[in-house]
Amino acid sequence: LFKELTIPDGADRFFFIMSPVTALIIGAALLGLIPFAPGIQIANIEVGLPVFLAIVTLSPTIVLLAGWSANSKFPFIGGLRALFQQTAYEIPLWLSTLGVVIVTGTLSLTGIIEYQQNSGWLIVPQLLGAFLFLVTSTAEMERLPFDLPEAESEIMMGWQAEYPGPLFMLAQGPAFVKLYAFSALFTTIYLGGYLGPAPIPPIVWFFIKTIIIIALIMLFRSTFPRVRLDQLLRQGWTTLLTLSIANIIIAYFLVVGIPVI
Repeated sequence: LFKELTIPDGADRFFFIMSPVTALIIGAALLGLIPFAPGIQIANIEVGLPVFLAIVTLSPTIVLLAGWSANSKFPFIGGLRALFQQTAYEIPLWLSTLGVVIVTGTLSLTGIIEYQQNSGWLIVPQLLGAFLFLVTSTAEMERLPFDLPEAESEIMMGWQAEYPGPLFMLAQGPAFVKLYAFSALFTTIYLGGYLGPAPIPPIVWFFIKTIIIIALIMLFRSTFPRVRLDQLLRQGWTTLLTLSIANIIIAYFLVVGIPVI
């Protein structure tokens, strides 16, 4: 944190400095859309879910700019990997949440919680969607086994390789903010958000559920090996995309009342 702030020779100073700052702002904006408890939400908007996902789509561009602006081989390779990876997994991510929208009939995060108050947690009818969301969001966060953009053993921290002390802290910060934001969104749309038995305050229930999801995502690091780039892209564009479309069909059958065979 207190190391000298040095800029690599030939780097684009503006984008090199502003990329991690912008990434941190984007991560903080995601938290503003989450309803932590009744009345505790910075931005309660009717289209909270698509706005959350739209903000997430800005991340690949920021990471690519960070890698390009360093004027170095490994950061640029890491930036390209991030662009390929997050583009391949953003479409299944969007489609996985579309099942929730079809079932609940609302784009509001607060509205989704209110639906679950009457009908139960959506992780039961949308188990496939919850699984897809967990996998694709882990890839969006660049966490193992999807940490190819910053693989230490391959490209020396990738797009973060040239960042010195304070800027490296800023570059690392968005990853942890997004970890909490995605876990909080999973809690909101699949686990009933802040809903829980009365003796415990709603905000406490929300944090308990979110911490459990964070622990599950962190467990992936010690459970699964890093996937190859070709495997990662093939899974995103074929397997996960196909399953996400199947999940939409399941959600449609749930709404119209036709049993899925």
